[in-house]
Amino acid sequence: ESEAEPVPVLVPDRADTAQLQCRAQGVPGVRLHWEHQGHPLRPDEARFQEHQWREGPWTSSLLTVANISQDRARLHHQYHHLNWDQYKNRHRYQYQNWHQYQNWDQDQNRTLGTFVCIAQNPLGTVRRQLQLRLAGTRT
Repeated sequence: ESEAEPVPVLVPDRADTAQLQCRAQGVPGVRLHWEHQGHPLRPDEARFQEHQWREGPWTSSLLTVANISQDRARLHHQYHHLNWDQYKNRHRYQYQNWHQYQNWDQDQNRTLGTFVCIAQNPLGTVRRQLQLRLAGTRT
């Protein structure tokens, strides 16, 4: 089970939906499901729609995320009300990681959340992280 870097999926400027794709193969056949912010997606959640299909040994899943503009507005608001001192103190003892944080303001301003595609069959589980990010100009 690898905790590799999330794969960025860019949402075009002004788009209101985004699509995340995942596919896996295995013997026996693989079943895919998605998590968002650490929780499985609920089938009754109108904002997420999943379409899953098989082609030979491959199972594919296409997850459509709606209402992106809502997230964009929320991120814009958070970004402009950031308490920088609080943020700085939180990472005071992590100088060795500082390079990861120096673009934090731009990154947080663009990230709509991490989705995990989980492929399972009786032999095991593989997880793949996809990170939905805003493409295009800085807000």
